[in-house]
Amino acid sequence: MSTKLEIPEWTGSTLTVGAFSEYAGRIVGSFKHHGYEALALNEIGPALEAAQQRLADFVNRERAYDETPDIAKADANRDALWKAFYYVWHYLMQLDPSHALYQEAVKLRSEMTPYKGVYKHELSKETAELRGLRRDLDKPLPHDAIMMLGLDRIVSALFQANEAVASIIEDRDAERGNRIADKGGDTTASLRKAVVTLLIDAYRQVNAAARINDSEQTRNAVSEVNGIIAHYKDVAAQPAKHKGGDEPTPEPNGEAAAS
Repeated sequence: MSTKLEIPEWTGSTLTVGAFSEYAGRIVGSFKHHGYEALALNEIGPALEAAQQRLADFVNRERAYDETPDIAKADANRDALWKAFYYVWHYLMQLDPSHALYQEAVKLRSEMTPYKGVYKHELSKETAELRGLRRDLDKPLPHDAIMMLGLDRIVSALFQANEAVASIIEDRDAERGNRIADKGGDTTASLRKAVVTLLIDAYRQVNAAARINDSEQTRNAVSEVNGIIAHYKDVAAQPAKHKGGDEPTPEPNGEAAAS
């Protein structure tokens, strides 16, 4: 009699690399607990364990460089300056259309509107978009409006903060390139691919072993692994978190559109 349970060949392709490393580590731990020999993993098990550990070590080192306190602080400053600029402009747009400040603020509407929510974007994307905004605001009409509204110091500080983030990211990426070269070209993608290949081989081997030897040990191993997979499928299905909420969208004549 063969077991009804089988391990699906789910490799967590939609997981972040950190979550994938954790997922693979838990699978390895389960296989070790139930015994490589009992699951016919005498060769694949240790190879998978070594590949997963190499990926985990690499991911931990990368995390130390990716989200440094300097980047987080610089990005927070940049986002705060963007919001200060955007909200001042937003409330100026709530003035009566006959007000002189409204008449200057409305000149910025076509430049500002496309950048709504820019602070929630990925670091490098936000950097590129704010550089685009800078080019837009350097045109004579919006430039004069900013000066008349007294927003020039905030705008200047915003673009200085944007370049500070860009500089830190460039330094980080250069350091990452040096580390990759030192490691013989290993990347998270190449290490993850190696783990995926071994995971699939291991799943197939365990399924074959379970069909041949329908023991309580193999059934428990398959059931435990399936539980781990179910958990990480839930993790993969969760929406990504992002920073904050939307800015309001100013409309002419003092009315703001609903977010």
